[in-house]
Amino acid sequence: MKNLELTYSPYKLELKSFFETAHGKFDIRKGFIISIRNSNGVEGIGDTAPFPEIGSESSEDAEKVLKKIKLDLKIDLTNIRSNFKELLNDYDSLPSLRHGIEQALLNLICKEKNVTIDNLLELNLQRVINVNASIGFLTKDETILKAKHLIEKGFKTLKIKAGRDNFEDDYNCIKAVRDEFGNDVKLRIDANGKWNLKNAIKILEKLEKLNLEYAEQPVNSLHNFVKLKNKISLPLAADESIRTKRAAEDFIKKNAVDYLILKPMIIGGLLPTLEIIELAEKNNITPVITSSFESAIGKANAVIAAATVKKKIAHGLALNDYFKNDVITDPFPVKDGKIILSN
Repeated sequence: MKNLELTYSPYKLELKSFFETAHGKFDIRKGFIISIRNSNGVEGIGDTAPFPEIGSESSEDAEKVLKKIKLDLKIDLTNIRSNFKELLNDYDSLPSLRHGIEQALLNLICKEKNVTIDNLLELNLQRVINVNASIGFLTKDETILKAKHLIEKGFKTLKIKAGRDNFEDDYNCIKAVRDEFGNDVKLRIDANGKWNLKNAIKILEKLEKLNLEYAEQPVNSLHNFVKLKNKISLPLAADESIRTKRAAEDFIKKNAVDYLILKPMIIGGLLPTLEIIELAEKNNITPVITSSFESAIGKANAVIAAATVKKKIAHGLALNDYFKNDVITDPFPVKDGKIILSN
């Protein structure tokens, strides 16, 4: 593919209110929409939404490289996965930028060939994707009201953020939701790596009786995950610890978790995410795909990845109600706690 023209434009998404986690709170997400156009005027688009707080490069670093990119690519459609790995390896240290370029190129190829992404990549997609909703740091009463609202909207899986300075505040919110709504609703917690091993053991032992689906990122290091898994029965999930295929391979080899939380924007695109999904499933570890508060363009990649997961698990793709605005109308809206893919 010669004579490709790459342009980009910045965007800013405003959240309706602050979303607070153990990483801090934010109400703005910024990124770049990348456009790659061929000599016939066919255009592919992709999303680059850096999120350095959770493991990507900064916006400044991404844009610095964006300004200099010249594309002159030899794409081999007979082996597109290995071909793209070679073509884009210069951007491996800039995962959100790699995501945007990969997405734009795949989108361009699909338009040129008049095929869908699942046909291009020979993917078998689920047509119904279950989706969880997240609850940030709120008071106990606010958490119950938020959970009630989400359950009434059709969500059957809720993720409650944990990792406050006082764990009892976390516990009171989680227990209140379980007591109020019973076991018909699946509950997950996400501590964003806030706890050390000693505290995590103590905390998760207390949480075991609340029938949680899993505890996400209770600790940070692979070593501590392995130690923790040997001490408690509550299923574990790794998120921030999984930022590369190599890291995923290490966790899988050590059998350190039951679930892998995968963010295509932070891992570097759809293709490396698909590799990790396939490896995890071969080793009886369940992948859960989540967005990283990117635009609806970027979220589309996460939806495709989630649709390849074999197990009927809820994925973190419910962004519709968070933003005041978006760059396009979401092609994959969440309704009744699900995303429906058209045939």
